[in-house]
Amino acid sequence: MPKQCRIILDVDTGIDDAMAILYAVNRPGITLEALTTTYGNIDVAAATRNSLQILEAAGCPEIPVASGASRALTRPFTKLGSRIHGANGIGNVELPAPKAKALDIWAPDFIIELVRASPGELTLVPVGPMTNVAHALMKAPDIAEKLAGIVLMGGTIWHPGVPGIPSPVADANFFNDPEAARIVLKSGAKITMVGMDVTMKTKLTAPMMDDIATRGGPAAGIVMQAARFYLAAYQAQYPDITYCALHDPLAVAVAEYPSIVSLEAMQVDVECVGELTRGQVIPDRRRTGTTVPNAEVAVAVEAEKFEALFVETMVMGT
Repeated sequence: MPKQCRIILDVDTGIDDAMAILYAVNRPGITLEALTTTYGNIDVAAATRNSLQILEAAGCPEIPVASGASRALTRPFTKLGSRIHGANGIGNVELPAPKAKALDIWAPDFIIELVRASPGELTLVPVGPMTNVAHALMKAPDIAEKLAGIVLMGGTIWHPGVPGIPSPVADANFFNDPEAARIVLKSGAKITMVGMDVTMKTKLTAPMMDDIATRGGPAAGIVMQAARFYLAAYQAQYPDITYCALHDPLAVAVAEYPSIVSLEAMQVDVECVGELTRGQVIPDRRRTGTTVPNAEVAVAVEAEKFEALFVETMVMGT
C-alpha cells in the first residue's frame, strides 16, 4: 500500500489556492496536516478567512490554520489580486463567516513545530510567496533536512505571458518576494519547483466546471463558482483563451505523484536586484563542477491525465 502523503499547504488563498485546498482534502492518498497562510493574491487576514471558509465548506473545520507573514522580507505588500481573484480573493463569492479561528501561533513557528515533531514525514507545499517558508528556514535551518521535501508552485523557466502576471519575466509568487524564494532554493532542502510555464499547460474549462459543480458537493460548487470569475479574468486579457490554469492544484498533485510531471535536476537561482528582472528564475543547466543542482524542476506535465485526476478528485467527498 502506498505511503500516505502528509502535507503542510502554505497558501495565499485566492481561487486556485481554494482549488488546491479542496483537492488536498479530497485526495485519499493525501493527509492535509495544516494550512499556513500568507499575503499574495490577497492580504494575509483575508487569506486566513478564506482558508477557514473553504475548510468548513468541505466539512473539515478541524484542520488547523495558522496565519503568517503579512509582507515580503524586504518590501511592503501592495495588494495585487482583486482583478484576477476578486476583491475578497475567492471571486467575490460570499460565504458565511468561519466558526473556527486560526491558531494562536505564527505560521513559520507552526511549520517548525510540525516538521520537528515528524522528521522525514512532511512535505511542505508553498503555493504563494515563499515568505513563511523562508522565515521558518532562517529561524530553524535544521528543518531543511527534516522535511520529506518542498514542492513549490512558483518561478518559470520561460515566461508564458498569462493574465495577472506582474512582470515580463517573473511569476507573482517569486516576484512578490524573490529574497524569500532564494533562501528556500539555497536551504539544502529537497526541492521540486513547479513553475508557471508548466502549470499553464493544465486547463480548467467551463464544461469541466459544470461537471464538477453538478457532481460535486457544496464545497466543489463554491470553488467552481469562484473559478468562473477566474476564467472571466483570464478572458478579459486574452479573449481567445478558453480555460484557466490549475497552478496550485498541480503542485499538490506533484507532492503525491511526482511522475505526473517530467523533472530535470538543475541549479536554480533568483534575481533579487534588477528592477526589470526582479523575481526572474535563473536556471543553470551547464554540467560543470561548479553547477550543483539544487532543485528538480518540472519541465513538462501529463496535462490530460492530471486534468482527469483533478475533476474526479474535486467531486469526491460529495
